[in-house]
Amino acid sequence: MKKILVFMGVVAIVIGGYVYSKQSSAKMSSLILENIEALADSETGGRICFGKGLVDCPYNHDKVYMYDAPYSLYY
Repeated sequence: MKKILVFMGVVAIVIGGYVYSKQSSAKMSSLILENIEALADSETGGRICFGKGLVDCPYNHDKVYMYDAPYSLYY
C-alpha cells in the first residue's frame, strides 16, 4: 500500500512538472509582443507618413512624400 502511494506521488510530481514546463514555454517573446503592438498601432492613431520627399511629416518631422491624418483638433 505504501509503495502505491509513493508511486502515485512521483507520477503526480512528474505530471505537474510537465504541465508547468509547457505553460512557461508558451510565454511570448518581447519581439513577438513588439510586432503585435506595431500592427495594432495604426488602428488607434491613424497618423501615417508615406515615402521620402519634400513634405515635412508633422509627427516625426521627417521629409516624406505625403502624410495622412484623421480630423483632429489637436493637430
